[in-house]
Amino acid sequence: MTYPIDTSIKSPNHAPRGSIDISMLCLHATVGSARSALNWLINPASRVSTHYLIDKTGHIYQLVADDHIAWHAGRASWHGVTDINERSLGIELENRNDGRDVYPAAQLAAAHWLCQEKIARYNIERADVVRHLDVAMPRGRKTDPAGFPWPAFANALYMDVGSPPQQSLTHYRVKMAVTAGAKVRAAPRQNAAVVDTLDPGDDWYGKELPGTSTTVPGFGSSARWVRSADQRWVWSGLLEKVRP
Repeated sequence: MTYPIDTSIKSPNHAPRGSIDISMLCLHATVGSARSALNWLINPASRVSTHYLIDKTGHIYQLVADDHIAWHAGRASWHGVTDINERSLGIELENRNDGRDVYPAAQLAAAHWLCQEKIARYNIERADVVRHLDVAMPRGRKTDPAGFPWPAFANALYMDVGSPPQQSLTHYRVKMAVTAGAKVRAAPRQNAAVVDTLDPGDDWYGKELPGTSTTVPGFGSSARWVRSADQRWVWSGLLEKVRP
């Protein structure tokens, strides 16, 4: 399924992208209704904008062309890079951002389609699909998109069409006792690069690999690596299986 993109509303708040390639997606929440967000994002006095806004019905607005910089991230940093606006596309989701407002299935489906389109077009790596709260500086300055089903949503972007995570992988949830910021690794080694972090209650889809048992402080010798479909790794001791 493809989604129409509404280009009838444009924001004046943008700049030429220049020579830096698009290599990131950054998801936000509007902290209010789509209508009020649109009014603010097209107001020259606001000095803010985003490339796309997806309302709760799944309607996709494009406010700034991909080849222009939208002013969505503010002060931000990711893996030592600080020019986040210059290298990213901003995607706003209509939501109150209180952690209780639900993201409807129609909205999630539209966001999934749009993100997959941009990932394929610009060859964006999983580690560079982020939330505003992941990149905003100082850390804790932003909380959006609060209550969004992350990282299950982001992981599913890199799975083959027709192979949803709950059918091909085991559904886990990050234990509530886990300290926020538990590390996700690029390989099954304790010294492998950190590509993401976990928050208590997050969903995780993966396979526990036999033969990878290792003594890990706090988990004993029975901890194994659990691999997601996009080749990211966490300790089994951080997770608990979600019963069907």
